[in-house]
Amino acid sequence: MGNRAIYQIIENGGSHIFTAHNGANALSPLLRLAQAKEVQAGMEEPQSLAHIFSHLGDDGQYHNPRLPDEDMFCNPVEPAQRRTLQELYEQHSDYEMHITLDLDHDNCNLSYNPNCPWYRTMGSLSITLTDGLANVEKLLEHGEERGITDFYKLLAIYDRSTGLDKLLESARGDMRLTEYLDSPEAAEQRQRYRDLVEQRTEPENEEMEEQ
Repeated sequence: MGNRAIYQIIENGGSHIFTAHNGANALSPLLRLAQAKEVQAGMEEPQSLAHIFSHLGDDGQYHNPRLPDEDMFCNPVEPAQRRTLQELYEQHSDYEMHITLDLDHDNCNLSYNPNCPWYRTMGSLSITLTDGLANVEKLLEHGEERGITDFYKLLAIYDRSTGLDKLLESARGDMRLTEYLDSPEAAEQRQRYRDLVEQRTEPENEEMEEQ
């Protein structure tokens, strides 16, 4: 479901931080929240969504006790580790996105890490959780009608329907341009251009001196 991301869930005034090894995309947070809400609705003794989120396996099911970390969607981050994690995000590209699910204010914020060359121009995007969950419901219905269950195919449909695919392609285009401008080939072309300009200006200077 993408690559590594930091997830923050704000619920009843509390802030809960997780890392997800495959969650750096626009669909995973809303899909996982929808799964957590479904689990919550079926519980005899309801738990917080943050608690349920931390017990979601890669299969979308609730597991308590948790499965091994590699089989869980996300891993809780202890308060003492949060500053180090945030510094890692701000200075490196290990985590590609910082995603905030603010249950108290009905908001989902997607922040793309500018340290990742392919996200340098993406910035931050947001959608209300109400609209986002409604989009996920429509997407899953669409997938069910057409027999589409593969996550990456659903993600591609989601990105196209929201216009994210154009933003992502533009960001990748910027990355490719930057890579080319920093390449030896581009440096060689710039030097050839400077040499050509110098060759064209030298005769003009000589002619003016003769006059």
